[in-house]
Amino acid sequence: MAISEDEVLALMNRFHEVGMIAKGDAAAQAVFFLHPEPRVHVPHGEDLSLQTNYEIHQRLTDEVHIPLKPWTISQLCDDPERARAVGAVYWQGRVVGTPEGALIKVIVGEDWIVQRTPEGQLKIALYINPYHYFLPDSAPFELGVTASR
Repeated sequence: MAISEDEVLALMNRFHEVGMIAKGDAAAQAVFFLHPEPRVHVPHGEDLSLQTNYEIHQRLTDEVHIPLKPWTISQLCDDPERARAVGAVYWQGRVVGTPEGALIKVIVGEDWIVQRTPEGQLKIALYINPYHYFLPDSAPFELGVTASR
């Protein structure tokens, strides 16, 4: 059974719901990953721990995450069942305490390796954000690691 775009987007939406909307901590985010001590690999070279990801999203409110279709799903192997998922998402939010119109608006590249566990769950084996394109009317924002704009 091939891993589908719908499965990958459902996993992505659940992960971002926990991290961005529910403001789940690092442990709550880690359940979506295959390996212990997962990281989000980002373009500026300083990978984010899930604790750092948690801290970034604690500074934000009114977050929205919309996958932009299509996504390219490339089956990598059958045993274990693994695929590469490449696409983009529209992400917006604002820093807590800033005016409502001060929205951060970004197109974020997503490049994931996902793997099905023996129990049938889809998990993230590798999570890369290869780019962050800030839209022209975006409020400035720094990840807290390195300036991202």
